[in-house]
Amino acid sequence: MNLYINDKFIHILKPGQSHFKSFDLEISNLKTTKPESLVGIVYISKAQESDILLILNWLEFKKLGNLNTIILQTPDYEATKDFVKKQFRIIKAAGGLVKKNDKFLMIYRLGKWDLPKGKLEKDEKTKDAAIREVNEECGVEVEIVDKLVTTWHSYIQDGKRILKKSTWYNMNCLDDSNMEPQYVENIEDIRWMTIEEVNKSLKNSYRSICGVVEAWTRQNENLNSTVELP
Repeated sequence: MNLYINDKFIHILKPGQSHFKSFDLEISNLKTTKPESLVGIVYISKAQESDILLILNWLEFKKLGNLNTIILQTPDYEATKDFVKKQFRIIKAAGGLVKKNDKFLMIYRLGKWDLPKGKLEKDEKTKDAAIREVNEECGVEVEIVDKLVTTWHSYIQDGKRILKKSTWYNMNCLDDSNMEPQYVENIEDIRWMTIEEVNKSLKNSYRSICGVVEAWTRQNENLNSTVELP
């Protein structure tokens, strides 16, 4: 489960799944840990529900500027995933990484480089929503190639925890002759970028968007260009 809270990455591992090859801090007892000691990539073994609640609280209310990623190893992945979901109200969204020849479609919104996506309408299928959102936000006609990745990121709205489940698809551009930013949705600019230009733009983006591009990179490991996470 790829979870992003206040632009910090939480990676919940499945049983038997190996953790990152390297990390900066390993913790077995979170209750005796001070939040300000969390730096870089933190690995928490045998994480319990109480640990998850503590992490959520810290990430939402404390400034942990030196923390990059938290890796959670849990005894029951599905139970842990369900427990995390119960702490939030779930909203579903969909979007796409659109490719045209060797370039990718990026949008500039609210001071950050982003990818086109939006919430599902009532009874709308995820694939249909993804295609519609790209067309509405960018004026680009697309077709879906396959599913890329699912990301979860949280925010606070009216004092309530919201968890947005975003399903991302690989897409091909069919027609960009009417390409134009959807200004009403605060999109200031849209551009076709090479993977090298995308890497540069990710330095001013969101961790969840970095995760989407990273997922594409893993699918195309034979390419020389790779995503550079901030």
